[in-house]
Amino acid sequence: MGKRQLSEKELQARRQERADSFWSAFQFTENGKPKSSLMVYTFSLSVLFGVVYFLCYEGAIRLLTEPLSALPAWGANLVLALLASIVGASICCLPHWFFRDKRLVFGGHLWLCLYAAAVLVIMLVLLGFTEGFASFLIFFGWFIVPPVGLGTFASALLYKRDREKQTQHEAAEPEWKKYVNRR
Repeated sequence: MGKRQLSEKELQARRQERADSFWSAFQFTENGKPKSSLMVYTFSLSVLFGVVYFLCYEGAIRLLTEPLSALPAWGANLVLALLASIVGASICCLPHWFFRDKRLVFGGHLWLCLYAAAVLVIMLVLLGFTEGFASFLIFFGWFIVPPVGLGTFASALLYKRDREKQTQHEAAEPEWKKYVNRR
């Protein structure tokens, strides 16, 4: 016995339900606060991180293209990609030290991973396995993978380290303090 095929109307209703549940996280409650502040904040940070990484690449290309012209093209691209990614990841991970919620920077980088995966799938669908897609993969490998990978790795390490500290701190507190609002 196989699964029952859904009609087009049922498929459309399911898609709409999923879309509504996703977008409802960005809506506000009656008192003006976001329903899912973590999702809203990490999404906003991901947009900011994307801009920072773009500006780091732009600056690296403008400042270092001429000094690196003696290197072969792949060597100059490697230096540019690594320097821009390191500087961008450093700038993007800096807010981690100031935020009380240590999940924010890591969550912002997870959004960037989601964007990168979505772009890769969309380009595969649009271009198929052609020379155009192979050219896109070269661009993707030089300009998207290094900053997203390095930033996600660094923010994951920071989050893991601070999460372990937080669990140790919570274990040291008496039970009654866990239920007291300290704001």
